Amino acid sequence: MPFVHTTKVQLYHTDSAGILFYSKIFELAFEAFDAFLAKCGTSVSYILTTADFTMPFVHAQADYLLSLVVGDVVKIVIKVDKIGDSSFALLYHFLKEDQTVGRVKTIHVTVSKETGQKIPLPGKIRRGLELCASD
Repeated sequence: MPFVHTTKVQLYHTDSAGILFYSKIFELAFEAFDAFLAKCGTSVSYILTTADFTMPFVHAQADYLLSLVVGDVVKIVIKVDKIGDSSFALLYHFLKEDQTVGRVKTIHVTVSKETGQKIPLPGKIRRGLELCASD
């Protein structure tokens, strides 16, 4: 079963017409990503404070299918799209009342904090992604 994160469109997510501002879809995706990592056995906090690696976004894209407005409840369904040697891709489906209103794709690469160079996906991250991908 894919990971589902439920959130609500807030006023600060919107433009002056109360419609989701285009870049805010990535903020909502990141909120869901943070919760997804917790399910997969890690956290943004752990990566930033303890781990010897980072996982920056190296690609992000979004498709906007229908408008979201202040107060809309949104389910964000995350699926693991691909796990590579040093990277992984996630697909986010934004649902309002079970209708797809948007999609986001992110690609992350693991990078050594010490050298700044790409490194193989750490075992803990790979195992967590594989576990979450099989749900």
